[in-house]
Amino acid sequence: MTGAIFSARMLLMQKDWLSFDEQLELLARRGMRIEDECTAVQVLSRVSYYRFSGYFRYWQKDPEYGDNNFIPGTSFNTIYQLYVAERTLATACQDLLATCEIVLRTRFAYYYGTHVGPVETFARGVGFTRPPSEEIAHVDERILSDLDRSKDAFITHYRDEIKEGALYLPAAYDRMPIWVAVEVLSFGCLSRMITASGESGVLDDMAESLNTSRAVLPSQVRSFVYLRNRCSHYGRLWNTAVTDEPAMQKNTKRRIQRTYRSFDKHSAYQILAALHDLATRAGLCEDWLGTVIEPLLRANPLLAYGIATPKKYGDMPREVLIDANL
Repeated sequence: MTGAIFSARMLLMQKDWLSFDEQLELLARRGMRIEDECTAVQVLSRVSYYRFSGYFRYWQKDPEYGDNNFIPGTSFNTIYQLYVAERTLATACQDLLATCEIVLRTRFAYYYGTHVGPVETFARGVGFTRPPSEEIAHVDERILSDLDRSKDAFITHYRDEIKEGALYLPAAYDRMPIWVAVEVLSFGCLSRMITASGESGVLDDMAESLNTSRAVLPSQVRSFVYLRNRCSHYGRLWNTAVTDEPAMQKNTKRRIQRTYRSFDKHSAYQILAALHDLATRAGLCEDWLGTVIEPLLRANPLLAYGIATPKKYGDMPREVLIDANL
């Protein structure tokens, strides 16, 4: 890193405390158009400047090298409406994700109990394949970690005081049925259990019951965990590249792109498409993309662009950023 770049980045790290009015003044001084100052201050008092900066950096000329001025035509209202539209999208995702998550918990417990056993198994790692590397935690370690943290009465009812130091041993959960345990395991832990159930018959029966394929189900569930976590913690979906994209049958993906819109494989839209696909196959909804998601995206083309074709800072076409009616 050259001295000039290092100095610019060090300056960016030196932040002064600013009142909400001063934050707005800073945005205006950098060239952002403020349509309604009173409303804008209220917005900044509800949504932090720092959270907003993840959006409006796309409108800054060269923030990486210290030029935080905005390109001509940048509008506070446009960026705020983008934020509001994204929160509406996240809420719509959470509704269907909750339904899918409960179904996945129910089906996993049912088929694990059928193929492996209802008790004395899951906390000991029975029925789960081992990870390819010893550096990756075994599934039973994740299960024990989640169960140990639980203070729910229905968990303590089945948990025996069998410990090694402060930690419960697997034997402490021998009386606990799998359908009890899955109610407190994290969605991420459930995803790992599904992935590791390929040799026990659990994954096959789950996929068949959901009218999908064992080849795509594990990666789809992983992507749902990612999406659920982003939505639950109010993370940005717009212009976010997904590194571990969900698998889909080629014909399914082509049909979705032909019916709704084209999208990049590393986009948030690919997860939405996978969620739509699984929920439709499982009979949990009818045309979720068409009736819920697409109307939201069509109402805000700027949101749609970043959800379907995410770009890095500086790579998003200026005409997309300025023309909200693209």
